[in-house]
Amino acid sequence: MSVSHVEILLITGPAGVGKSTLCWELGGLLAEAGIAHASIESDELDRVFPKPDAAALSALAPGARDVSQLNLAALWTTYRALGHSRLIMSGVMIHVAFDKRWILAAIPDARITVVRLRAGDDSLLQRLDRREAGAGRDAQIERSLKQSKRLADEDIADVLVVETDGRAPQELAREILDRIGWARAG
Repeated sequence: MSVSHVEILLITGPAGVGKSTLCWELGGLLAEAGIAHASIESDELDRVFPKPDAAALSALAPGARDVSQLNLAALWTTYRALGHSRLIMSGVMIHVAFDKRWILAAIPDARITVVRLRAGDDSLLQRLDRREAGAGRDAQIERSLKQSKRLADEDIADVLVVETDGRAPQELAREILDRIGWARAG
């Protein structure tokens, strides 16, 4: 199967807003409809210690600046070879313009649709309280609230903002697929 371009649905928002859960729902609905797709959580693309420096990355791929870029390109090579043309990605992505650059460096023929999930502080606190445990709990909660404020203050063109408070993941997934046209694709 020859694929001319890649459609990327990039789900962003602060930690705890429901990105992963939404991606699972999106994937489930697409699978039920028989629509081929792949899903990647961007947090997993650079979960390595120590982080490679510029010299190490450049040795692997001249000009590479981020291990996430290299890992996304490697994964996408396989998915593309299998005939895929749709990718669901998720991540906090506070600097969308920067993140779009490394994503496009990895998948140059991509068209990226950005969906930013938002939730009120009370909802974020409830979700994080259920999810976080241990020594890093308080730091994660503080970090997520800062991310939420920063994202709320940022005005980015061409971003579909979706409020999550009081809404089920299934409802959000159906709305997003309908709004971006993937629900009608085959």
